[in-house]
Amino acid sequence: MFAAAISLVGLAATVYLVLREAKAIRAQSGTVTKGAFAWSVAFGLFQLFLTVWGAIGLVAQNEPLAFVMLILTNAILTSCAWASIARDRIAPRVFAFASADAPAPTGKLARLRGAFVGKPLVAAVLCLLLAGVFALLGMEVSSNHDFTWVYPLCILLELAIITTLMAGLFFLFQRHGAAPAVLAFALFVLGIAEFFVITFKSMPIQPGDLSAISTAAAVAGNGYTFSISLFCVLSMGFTAISMLLCEYAGIVAPHRQKGAANAKRMLLINLLVAVLCLGGVTAHVTLIDYYNTLGITVYTWRPLESYWREGYLPAFISAAQSIKPPKPADYSVDDAKATLKKYAKAYDKSDAAKSDERAAAKEQFDSEKPTVIAIMNETFSDLSIYQNMRAGYEGPQYFKNLSNCLSRGKLYVSAYGGGTANTEFEFMTGNSMANLGSGVYPYTIYNMETTGNLAEQFKSLGYSTTAMHPNHATNWNRENVYKDFGFDQFLSINDFQGADTLRGMVTDQATYDKILELLDQNADPQFIFDVTMQNHSGYDTGLLPVDKQMHLNIDTTDLDAKTVEDGTLSDVDEYVSCIEQSDQALRYFLNALSKLDRKVVVVFWGDHQPFFPSKFNDKWFTGEDDATHQERLWQTDYIIWANYDVAGCDQTSETDDLSTNYLSTQLMQLIGAPLSDYQKAHMTLRESLPAINSVGYEDASLRWALSSNVTGDDDAAAAATKAREDYAKMQYYEMFRDGKNVYTEHFQTEANETDPNLAPGTTKIK
Repeated sequence: MFAAAISLVGLAATVYLVLREAKAIRAQSGTVTKGAFAWSVAFGLFQLFLTVWGAIGLVAQNEPLAFVMLILTNAILTSCAWASIARDRIAPRVFAFASADAPAPTGKLARLRGAFVGKPLVAAVLCLLLAGVFALLGMEVSSNHDFTWVYPLCILLELAIITTLMAGLFFLFQRHGAAPAVLAFALFVLGIAEFFVITFKSMPIQPGDLSAISTAAAVAGNGYTFSISLFCVLSMGFTAISMLLCEYAGIVAPHRQKGAANAKRMLLINLLVAVLCLGGVTAHVTLIDYYNTLGITVYTWRPLESYWREGYLPAFISAAQSIKPPKPADYSVDDAKATLKKYAKAYDKSDAAKSDERAAAKEQFDSEKPTVIAIMNETFSDLSIYQNMRAGYEGPQYFKNLSNCLSRGKLYVSAYGGGTANTEFEFMTGNSMANLGSGVYPYTIYNMETTGNLAEQFKSLGYSTTAMHPNHATNWNRENVYKDFGFDQFLSINDFQGADTLRGMVTDQATYDKILELLDQNADPQFIFDVTMQNHSGYDTGLLPVDKQMHLNIDTTDLDAKTVEDGTLSDVDEYVSCIEQSDQALRYFLNALSKLDRKVVVVFWGDHQPFFPSKFNDKWFTGEDDATHQERLWQTDYIIWANYDVAGCDQTSETDDLSTNYLSTQLMQLIGAPLSDYQKAHMTLRESLPAINSVGYEDASLRWALSSNVTGDDDAAAAATKAREDYAKMQYYEMFRDGKNVYTEHFQTEANETDPNLAPGTTKIK
């Protein structure tokens, strides 16, 4: 609690000094300006926040130099508050050199004085330059406090952007210091948000996250603890200094001068300078290619490292510039259609298409039309791949030991720690995030109306289609995307009122019971897509019942102290406990399906790993190549299972590792369902490109390479490179055709429409 105690003492000192200074001012001049008092209050509010946050235990106190950093930050805040209330007394002394009435210095200072005397605007600009430095520190230090990582030129670029924006706002608002100070505060808030996102997801805030901000807000309270580090506290001090400098810039270069004509002239000059500054930044970030011209890029496999090394703003701008879908070189609609046709024909001539097994499966599917259930299980993954967590952990046993699957294996995904919708997008459409760039969320950015998908495909086969997600329909813009995909209905959180929960989230088993209800109510073939919620992060809720808790006695010998102390190990315990519940729920569900007198196929997979395995990956797997090292983080597992004997398949759980973009094609191929030309192209692509995700790709020799690299110069590497190029071309055609009407025009609504003809609470898909 000493964080609260120190901040409370600091706040008391602030109140005392401000009131004492105000009393002295009144004694001399009789007035205390409202502006000065308001600035002092702003700095005091920082300390009030620290006091409250520390009192409820949300300010870290176990870091080195905690006592020193807290005292230092509170001393800064108190000093800033006092300097604000006393500004009319301090500013004339500090900036006396800029006054035309200042005594002339002699000797070496004479030349320096000549540059400033009678030029208060120069002094104001110097204040803004320093304010920019401290605003940058206020933003970066919260999550990026090791500046030995940062490229100097990138930091200079970031400083130039921040300072120019501050100057633009300063002049736009006619030399008022409040405007650039608000920017400094906004950057501080951004830095704190970045700290929390990194803490919860081990990923930075990327441009695509802004389009999904409502989803982030909807899940923000689910098990997350918003505890700030001492570096966040220090950032607060840096921000306060920046704000104080902005305030003083407005004092030293006042916005009013005598004479109406001169005032009008100053107004126009200020606006001109503002336009030059703000327009210059706008032109810079829109016209200069950060990737090709400046060499600033966000590496998909290590985006956090990119943000740390290149600075938040340069990396963010580079990522934002890549949101526009990259059109393949020499792309044309006719060429893309021809490529798609060529790949589809290659499949039609292949053994996979002409085999007796495929013919038998097709005949069976056409006559029996099995119901197909797709379950994307939230954060379901097997942490035993990390050396059994050095605790003898074997993973979800029922899932791992299913011996009668049609197919199973590793699933290479394009999400880590979050980004569920991107895994969903790959499965539903057969498109790969590898062809869309970093920090992109297609559901929230791109127009999905013309994109082929699995729901549309099953509807064309006479199936009724249902999507379900036991959370808000607006999450990831699903209510609109599912409408574009052609789902008949979407069951959201309104349909799970009173359902069983675990850690406050609807259980997997509750969604399975809902599926069983749908099967009982409708004997016709159905396609049901279930996006579960039970295992969503964070994993520090403490809400698991005692009888459902697991504890791993992890060997911490090779882990640093922070990994051990920051809650990671308790997160692991809660996470594996949730996975155990998912494993038992899957057993329950498949056993129930086995007893049904109707044919059902289930495809089950995890969307991504939780946010913390990177710490174990880096500590326990050293000396391996980058591709192998990174792909371990970007994989989960899948199974395709049926409650009947599928013709042409021995159902012995044959292992076939693949990536999410191929999973729906694999499903349709195995059960004998008709394949679209795009799915036929997938089957051909897999011969040269067995797996691909946003991080890397695998060639026919089962050799992994990162997306930006080409491994080897043999036939397999060359074939994989050609396949990647052709895939990008076909995918661009499938999603965007001629490149027009790319972006979504949907707007998320606050409440779901209901139809009295549907089940109570069911979302109507128009």
